[in-house]
Amino acid sequence: MQPQNVIHILIKLLYSLLISIIAFATSVPAEIANPQYRYAEQLFESGDYQAARLAYKRLQFYDPDTEFRDTADYRIAQTYYYQNEATRAEGLFRKFSTVHPNSPLRFQSQLMLGQLHFDAGEYSLARTTLFELLNVSNDPEIVEAAHYLRGWCYIHTTDWNKAISELRQADTSQSGKSVRALAETLLEETPLLTKSPQVAGWLSTVVPGSGQLYAGKIKEGIFSAALNGTLIYLAVDAIRERRYVDCAGISLLGWRFYWGNRTDAQRFAAEYNKHHEQAFIETLKRQAESVRPH
Repeated sequence: MQPQNVIHILIKLLYSLLISIIAFATSVPAEIANPQYRYAEQLFESGDYQAARLAYKRLQFYDPDTEFRDTADYRIAQTYYYQNEATRAEGLFRKFSTVHPNSPLRFQSQLMLGQLHFDAGEYSLARTTLFELLNVSNDPEIVEAAHYLRGWCYIHTTDWNKAISELRQADTSQSGKSVRALAETLLEETPLLTKSPQVAGWLSTVVPGSGQLYAGKIKEGIFSAALNGTLIYLAVDAIRERRYVDCAGISLLGWRFYWGNRTDAQRFAAEYNKHHEQAFIETLKRQAESVRPH
Protein backbone atom coordinates (compact mmCIF):
# COMPACT_ATOMS: atom_id res chain seq x y z
CA MET A 1 0.00 0.00 0.00
CA GLN A 2 1.28 3.40 -1.00
CA PRO A 3 2.18 5.84 1.80
CA GLN A 4 -0.27 8.34 0.29
CA ASN A 5 -3.12 5.83 0.69
CA VAL A 6 -2.17 5.13 4.31
CA ILE A 7 -2.21 8.83 5.12
CA HIS A 8 -5.55 9.22 3.37
CA ILE A 9 -7.07 6.37 5.41
CA LEU A 10 -5.72 7.82 8.68
CA ILE A 11 -7.20 11.23 7.84
CA LYS A 12 -10.58 9.62 7.19
CA LEU A 13 -10.41 7.72 10.49
CA LEU A 14 -9.49 10.84 12.42
CA TYR A 15 -12.29 12.75 10.72
CA SER A 16 -14.81 10.01 11.63
CA LEU A 17 -13.57 10.01 15.22
CA LEU A 18 -13.94 13.78 15.44
CA ILE A 19 -17.50 13.62 14.09
CA SER A 20 -18.34 10.92 16.65
CA ILE A 21 -16.98 13.02 19.52
CA ILE A 22 -18.96 16.07 18.38
CA ALA A 23 -22.12 14.01 18.03
CA PHE A 24 -21.67 12.55 21.49
CA ALA A 25 -21.06 15.95 23.06
CA THR A 26 -24.17 17.44 21.45
CA SER A 27 -26.32 14.50 22.45
CA VAL A 28 -25.36 14.72 26.16
CA PRO A 29 -27.19 17.30 28.27
CA ALA A 30 -25.04 20.33 29.05
CA GLU A 31 -25.19 19.84 32.78
CA ILE A 32 -23.85 16.29 32.37
CA ALA A 33 -21.19 17.36 29.89
CA ASN A 34 -19.84 19.90 32.41
CA PRO A 35 -18.32 17.91 35.30
CA GLN A 36 -17.52 21.03 37.37
CA TYR A 37 -21.16 22.15 37.30
CA ARG A 38 -22.34 18.61 38.11
CA TYR A 39 -19.89 18.45 41.02
CA ALA A 40 -21.09 21.80 42.40
CA GLU A 41 -24.73 20.69 42.13
CA GLN A 42 -23.98 17.45 43.97
CA LEU A 43 -22.32 19.38 46.80
CA PHE A 44 -25.28 21.76 46.99
CA GLU A 45 -27.84 18.96 47.07
CA SER A 46 -25.87 17.18 49.79
CA GLY A 47 -26.06 20.29 51.99
CA ASP A 48 -22.32 21.08 51.91
CA TYR A 49 -23.01 24.71 51.09
CA GLN A 50 -19.57 26.13 51.71
CA ALA A 51 -17.91 23.59 49.43
CA ALA A 52 -20.66 24.07 46.84
CA ARG A 53 -20.11 27.82 46.88
CA LEU A 54 -16.41 27.35 46.19
CA ALA A 55 -17.21 24.90 43.38
CA TYR A 56 -19.60 27.36 41.69
CA LYS A 57 -17.04 30.15 41.98
CA ARG A 58 -14.37 27.88 40.50
CA LEU A 59 -16.70 27.12 37.59
CA GLN A 60 -17.16 30.83 36.93
CA PHE A 61 -13.44 31.54 37.24
CA TYR A 62 -12.25 28.88 34.78
CA ASP A 63 -15.18 29.31 32.40
CA PRO A 64 -16.38 32.97 32.54
CA ASP A 65 -18.74 32.42 29.60
CA THR A 66 -20.38 29.30 30.99
CA GLU A 67 -24.07 28.91 30.28
CA PHE A 68 -24.50 28.11 33.99
CA ARG A 69 -23.32 31.50 35.21
CA ASP A 70 -26.80 32.64 36.26
CA THR A 71 -27.48 29.33 37.99
CA ALA A 72 -24.13 29.56 39.77
CA ASP A 73 -24.86 33.09 40.98
CA TYR A 74 -28.30 32.02 42.20
CA ARG A 75 -26.89 28.97 43.97
CA ILE A 76 -24.15 31.02 45.63
CA ALA A 77 -26.82 33.35 47.04
CA GLN A 78 -28.77 30.32 48.23
CA THR A 79 -25.74 28.92 50.05
CA TYR A 80 -25.48 32.12 52.07
CA TYR A 81 -29.21 31.94 52.82
CA TYR A 82 -29.02 28.35 54.04
CA GLN A 83 -26.01 29.22 56.18
CA ASN A 84 -28.03 32.01 57.85
CA GLU A 85 -25.97 34.82 56.33
CA ALA A 86 -29.08 36.81 55.46
CA THR A 87 -27.35 40.12 54.68
CA ARG A 88 -24.99 38.61 52.10
CA ALA A 89 -27.77 36.52 50.61
CA GLU A 90 -30.05 39.54 50.28
CA GLY A 91 -27.36 41.56 48.53
CA LEU A 92 -26.77 38.82 45.96
CA PHE A 93 -30.46 38.14 45.34
CA ARG A 94 -31.10 41.86 44.94
CA LYS A 95 -28.20 42.15 42.46
CA PHE A 96 -29.24 39.09 40.47
CA SER A 97 -31.91 40.74 38.28
CA THR A 98 -29.47 43.47 37.26
CA VAL A 99 -26.70 41.04 36.34
CA HIS A 100 -29.03 38.49 34.69
CA PRO A 101 -32.06 40.47 33.45
CA ASN A 102 -33.18 37.70 31.08
CA SER A 103 -32.62 34.71 33.35
CA PRO A 104 -35.75 32.79 34.38
CA LEU A 105 -34.16 32.60 37.83
CA ARG A 106 -34.68 36.35 38.32
CA PHE A 107 -38.21 35.59 39.53
CA GLN A 108 -36.89 33.01 41.98
CA SER A 109 -34.44 35.63 43.25
CA GLN A 110 -37.22 38.11 43.94
CA LEU A 111 -39.20 35.36 45.65
CA MET A 112 -36.18 34.71 47.86
CA LEU A 113 -36.03 38.42 48.71
CA GLY A 114 -39.62 38.18 49.90
CA GLN A 115 -38.68 35.12 51.94
CA LEU A 116 -35.76 36.98 53.54
CA HIS A 117 -38.00 39.90 54.54
CA PHE A 118 -40.53 37.41 55.91
CA ASP A 119 -37.85 35.62 57.95
CA ALA A 120 -36.78 38.97 59.41
CA GLY A 121 -40.34 39.76 60.48
CA GLU A 122 -40.61 42.58 57.92
CA TYR A 123 -44.05 41.48 56.81
CA SER A 124 -45.11 44.70 55.10
CA LEU A 125 -41.89 44.82 53.06
CA ALA A 126 -42.23 41.13 52.21
CA ARG A 127 -45.80 41.66 50.94
CA THR A 128 -44.68 44.59 48.77
CA THR A 129 -41.79 42.61 47.28
CA LEU A 130 -44.07 39.68 46.50
CA PHE A 131 -46.76 41.95 45.06
CA GLU A 132 -44.21 43.39 42.63
CA LEU A 133 -43.23 39.84 41.71
CA LEU A 134 -46.84 38.88 40.97
CA ASN A 135 -47.05 41.81 38.55
CA VAL A 136 -44.16 40.56 36.40
CA SER A 137 -44.27 36.76 36.60
CA ASN A 138 -46.80 34.35 35.09
CA ASP A 139 -44.96 31.22 36.18
CA PRO A 140 -47.61 29.12 38.02
CA GLU A 141 -45.17 27.87 40.66
CA ILE A 142 -43.82 31.36 41.33
CA VAL A 143 -47.34 32.81 41.54
CA GLU A 144 -48.45 30.06 43.90
CA ALA A 145 -45.43 30.49 46.18
CA ALA A 146 -45.81 34.29 46.22
CA HIS A 147 -49.49 34.13 47.20
CA TYR A 148 -48.73 31.48 49.81
CA LEU A 149 -46.00 33.56 51.42
CA ARG A 150 -48.17 36.71 51.30
CA GLY A 151 -50.84 34.68 53.08
CA TRP A 152 -48.41 33.93 55.89
CA CYS A 153 -47.44 37.60 56.09
CA TYR A 154 -51.10 38.41 56.75
CA ILE A 155 -51.35 35.56 59.25
CA HIS A 156 -48.48 36.98 61.28
CA THR A 157 -50.13 40.41 61.32
CA THR A 158 -53.48 38.75 62.23
CA ASP A 159 -55.23 40.07 59.13
CA TRP A 160 -57.18 36.86 58.79
CA ASN A 161 -59.47 37.75 55.86
CA LYS A 162 -56.60 38.81 53.61
CA ALA A 163 -54.67 35.72 54.63
CA ILE A 164 -57.59 33.54 53.53
CA SER A 165 -57.79 35.39 50.19
CA GLU A 166 -54.08 34.92 49.48
CA LEU A 167 -54.12 31.23 50.42
CA ARG A 168 -57.08 30.60 48.15
CA GLN A 169 -55.13 32.14 45.27
CA ALA A 170 -52.26 29.77 46.08
CA ASP A 171 -54.63 26.81 45.70
CA THR A 172 -53.39 25.85 42.21
CA SER A 173 -51.12 22.80 42.41
CA GLN A 174 -50.79 19.34 43.93
CA SER A 175 -50.43 20.97 47.35
CA GLY A 176 -53.68 22.86 46.71
CA LYS A 177 -55.76 20.50 48.85
CA SER A 178 -53.56 21.15 51.88
CA VAL A 179 -53.42 24.91 51.24
CA ARG A 180 -57.19 24.89 50.91
CA ALA A 181 -57.45 23.08 54.26
CA LEU A 182 -55.30 25.79 55.83
CA ALA A 183 -57.59 28.48 54.44
CA GLU A 184 -60.62 26.58 55.74
CA THR A 185 -59.08 26.41 59.21
CA LEU A 186 -58.62 30.17 59.17
CA LEU A 187 -62.19 30.66 57.98
CA GLU A 188 -63.60 28.45 60.73
CA GLU A 189 -61.45 29.64 63.64
CA THR A 190 -61.29 33.38 63.04
CA PRO A 191 -61.94 35.93 64.31
CA LEU A 192 -60.39 34.67 67.53
CA LEU A 193 -62.06 35.22 70.86
CA THR A 194 -60.23 38.13 72.47
CA LYS A 195 -60.34 40.23 75.61
CA SER A 196 -60.87 43.96 75.27
CA PRO A 197 -58.18 46.00 77.08
CA GLN A 198 -60.65 48.90 77.31
CA VAL A 199 -63.28 46.71 78.99
CA ALA A 200 -60.66 45.28 81.35
CA GLY A 201 -59.55 48.79 82.30
CA TRP A 202 -63.05 50.03 83.03
CA LEU A 203 -63.92 46.92 85.02
CA SER A 204 -60.92 47.46 87.29
CA THR A 205 -61.81 51.14 87.55
CA VAL A 206 -65.24 50.30 88.94
CA VAL A 207 -64.23 47.21 90.96
CA PRO A 208 -60.47 46.81 91.47
CA GLY A 209 -59.29 43.35 90.40
CA SER A 210 -62.31 42.55 88.22
CA GLY A 211 -60.43 43.50 85.03
CA GLN A 212 -57.69 41.03 85.92
CA LEU A 213 -60.28 38.32 86.47
CA TYR A 214 -61.83 39.17 83.08
CA ALA A 215 -58.39 38.80 81.46
CA GLY A 216 -57.93 35.37 83.03
CA LYS A 217 -55.50 36.44 85.77
CA ILE A 218 -57.24 34.98 88.82
CA LYS A 219 -54.44 35.36 91.40
CA GLU A 220 -53.62 38.90 90.25
CA GLY A 221 -57.31 39.83 90.39
CA ILE A 222 -57.77 38.53 93.94
CA PHE A 223 -54.57 40.24 95.11
CA SER A 224 -55.54 43.56 93.51
CA ALA A 225 -59.04 43.42 95.02
CA ALA A 226 -57.67 42.61 98.48
CA LEU A 227 -54.94 45.29 98.36
CA ASN A 228 -57.16 48.06 97.04
CA GLY A 229 -59.99 47.04 99.39
CA THR A 230 -57.62 47.19 102.34
CA LEU A 231 -56.34 50.64 101.39
CA ILE A 232 -59.88 51.95 100.91
CA TYR A 233 -60.87 50.60 104.31
CA LEU A 234 -57.85 52.20 105.96
CA ALA A 235 -58.56 55.56 104.28
CA VAL A 236 -62.22 55.49 105.37
CA ASP A 237 -61.22 54.46 108.90
CA ALA A 238 -58.74 57.35 109.10
CA ILE A 239 -61.45 59.81 108.05
CA ARG A 240 -63.85 58.40 110.61
CA GLU A 241 -61.25 58.85 113.34
CA ARG A 242 -60.30 62.29 111.97
CA ARG A 243 -56.73 61.27 111.21
CA TYR A 244 -56.64 63.40 108.11
CA VAL A 245 -52.86 63.33 107.66
CA ASP A 246 -52.93 59.52 107.76
CA CYS A 247 -55.85 59.59 105.36
CA ALA A 248 -53.91 61.76 102.91
CA GLY A 249 -50.90 59.44 103.01
CA ILE A 250 -53.04 56.35 102.59
CA SER A 251 -54.95 57.99 99.73
CA LEU A 252 -51.76 58.91 97.88
CA LEU A 253 -50.45 55.38 98.27
CA GLY A 254 -53.84 53.89 97.44
CA TRP A 255 -54.22 56.02 94.30
CA ARG A 256 -50.98 54.63 92.96
CA PHE A 257 -52.10 51.05 93.49
CA TYR A 258 -55.60 51.83 92.23
CA TRP A 259 -54.34 53.31 88.98
CA GLY A 260 -51.77 50.54 88.60
CA ASN A 261 -54.57 48.02 89.01
CA ARG A 262 -56.37 49.60 86.05
CA THR A 263 -53.23 49.67 83.88
CA ASP A 264 -52.37 46.07 84.75
CA ALA A 265 -55.86 44.92 83.74
CA GLN A 266 -55.41 46.49 80.30
CA ARG A 267 -51.96 44.96 79.92
CA PHE A 268 -53.15 41.50 80.95
CA ALA A 269 -55.97 41.65 78.37
CA ALA A 270 -53.53 42.65 75.62
CA GLU A 271 -51.13 39.85 76.66
CA TYR A 272 -54.01 37.36 76.62
CA ASN A 273 -54.83 38.34 73.05
CA LYS A 274 -51.19 38.16 71.97
CA HIS A 275 -50.69 34.76 73.55
CA HIS A 276 -53.92 33.46 72.02
CA GLU A 277 -52.89 34.70 68.56
CA GLN A 278 -49.39 33.22 68.81
CA ALA A 279 -50.77 29.87 69.93
CA PHE A 280 -53.14 29.85 66.96
CA ILE A 281 -50.31 30.77 64.54
CA GLU A 282 -48.18 27.93 65.93
CA THR A 283 -51.09 25.55 65.33
CA LEU A 284 -51.30 26.76 61.72
CA LYS A 285 -47.55 26.28 61.30
CA ARG A 286 -47.79 22.68 62.44
CA GLN A 287 -50.68 22.11 60.06
CA ALA A 288 -48.75 23.62 57.15
CA GLU A 289 -45.35 22.14 57.99
CA SER A 290 -45.36 19.55 55.25
CA VAL A 291 -47.31 21.42 52.56
CA ARG A 292 -45.39 24.62 51.95
CA PRO A 293 -44.81 25.18 48.20
CA HIS A 294 -41.15 25.15 47.10
